[in-house]
This record gives sequence, C-alpha cells and structure tokens, in this order.
Amino acid sequence: MIRSYNHKGFVLEVAIETSYRLLPAPETVRYLAIVTISRSGRPVTAFSPLCIDSRRYASFASAEDALMSAHTAARAFVDDWVRAAS
Repeated sequence: MIRSYNHKGFVLEVAIETSYRLLPAPETVRYLAIVTISRSGRPVTAFSPLCIDSRRYASFASAEDALMSAHTAARAFVDDWVRAAS
C-alpha cells in the first residue's frame, strides 16, 4: 500500500510493507512503514527514505497504524526541518 500526502511544499510518500515468517500465523504478520520525502520530484537527501516503526526494533500490528504513524512522523520531520531552516 502506498499513499502520498502534500505538506508545506513537500510530498510525503508512505509505503507499507508486511513482515512475516515463511508460513505466518495471523498474529505474526507485522507492518513496516517506509517514508520518502520529496520536493520538486526529487527526494530530500537530509532524511529520505525513512523507516518508521512503532518502537525501537519493532513493527506495527496493523497497516492502518503503520500508515498513520508514518504520516505523523514525516510531517514532524518536515515541520522541524522547515523551522530549523528559517
């Protein structure tokens, strides 16, 4: 699943990937969010791509949690970067 969002002149692209063992039981499927932040069609090399997880060395239990958490984190990165640049 891939979603794109616009925020302060940047495009935040969030891709959700599954992480599971070879023969997963339903409770072992986890989700990972990969975020690419771009401007004018080019990735911003200061922080792109990003791998966002729910806690250190972990993954998300649902695709929706991964998507929303990655979107929120990407917006925070852009906000902080824009604030520091001004």
